[in-house]
Amino acid sequence: MTQRGVCVAIPVKNGAAYLAEAIESVLAQDGVDLSVRVIDNGSDDASRAIAERYAAADPRVTTARNPVDVFYYGSLNRALAETDSEFFVPFAADDVMHPGNLERKVEALVASGAGFAHSPARVIDADGAPLDVWPDHRETPALLPAPEFFARLMPRNAVACQSVVARTTALREIGGFDGRSYYAADWLAWMRLSLRAPVVTVHDALIDNRVHAQTGTNTAGAAGLNGRDVPVTLDHAFSDERLPAAYADQRDPMVALAFVDAANTLSRSGILRLAQGWSGYMAMGRALQRRPDDAGLRAQYAAKVTEAGLVAPELPWAGVARAPQDAADAAALGEAVETLEGLLASLTVAVEPDALDGAMALLEPVFGETALPVAVTPGVSDADLLVPGRLTLARWGSELVSASEAAGVPVFPYAFPQPFARRPDPGLWETVDPAGCLA
Repeated sequence: MTQRGVCVAIPVKNGAAYLAEAIESVLAQDGVDLSVRVIDNGSDDASRAIAERYAAADPRVTTARNPVDVFYYGSLNRALAETDSEFFVPFAADDVMHPGNLERKVEALVASGAGFAHSPARVIDADGAPLDVWPDHRETPALLPAPEFFARLMPRNAVACQSVVARTTALREIGGFDGRSYYAADWLAWMRLSLRAPVVTVHDALIDNRVHAQTGTNTAGAAGLNGRDVPVTLDHAFSDERLPAAYADQRDPMVALAFVDAANTLSRSGILRLAQGWSGYMAMGRALQRRPDDAGLRAQYAAKVTEAGLVAPELPWAGVARAPQDAADAAALGEAVETLEGLLASLTVAVEPDALDGAMALLEPVFGETALPVAVTPGVSDADLLVPGRLTLARWGSELVSASEAAGVPVFPYAFPQPFARRPDPGLWETVDPAGCLA
């Protein structure tokens, strides 16, 4: 039987501790025409030397070095663009393949015509001791036609990235891994692929996924990037033109659950206030924004605010804000107020007395027709504005955020960073084809 070509991409940055083990586990795979592409993202340890040593000894291994750090998904996209193999594997420099991993999945793909195959992973610690098996796919059928696997990817990812063997052409058609989502580009890829082709699930754990303090996932989680990226990545997937109409009504409840997950993860990481970054109570507020009538979410939001050492406002909230500085700021404030319909009782806008006319000119086009009571109050001090029991609407990153929290007042930020607000940058390998990415 003709062996099928498989490219295993291994991005690495300072992964010398485990890289040799990862490469050797790949080279030990039988039954496929194998190529291994190790791409270095600017390591300052022995990673590059290790990769080059294997490349010198085995023609199946090639290496490259990015001139700038394009992170994990950027390196995957570079390998995806450069390979001529039929199948593509997004692997990691600290994981381990079990014997038969590639052969079994390629055989299943060829037999089924599926877009990708995956399996659970045995989770191991830094020393290789087994901890768990994830994800749990004991009840998942071995083959699900499109788009049925999509439902199993909500509200959280259920695919171990490094376990995947995907059709190269299928990945390229969706633009590869959308690097705008630093934390969840692989999840977005699996959701989009599952809308287009069948998915194979191999029920045996065929890789080891090593969990340790220096993993990219842990590092990004500690920075709060999961709270930023995960829920909006799920929300973004719902804009795919291949999404069946029957799934559309699941958007708000599923995204809300993703925000709840993010809120709890952020809290466990100690990221409680916006002054620290993306915070637990902010993520819970975004969940409530999606499901304003959910009594459980209302209680969870109040609990997260209290956990942050702030005073939880009574619903419906009395909102306060400072006057916008320009039309874009006014529009962003108005959009935030609109999304809080059903949660906000009123809005008080503080403005400097000599700036009243300009503020009114900015606010009138935004709030002129709104039913929400909006009071523009000149000369109000922060001490009078930022009263515990209220909710501040503040531009993301502004000084008002920290001032409000210092006064015990929670913040609902607006104009916060949106990963998908811009087009992906091919120059940084955020995609292999901008036309394939979701707008």
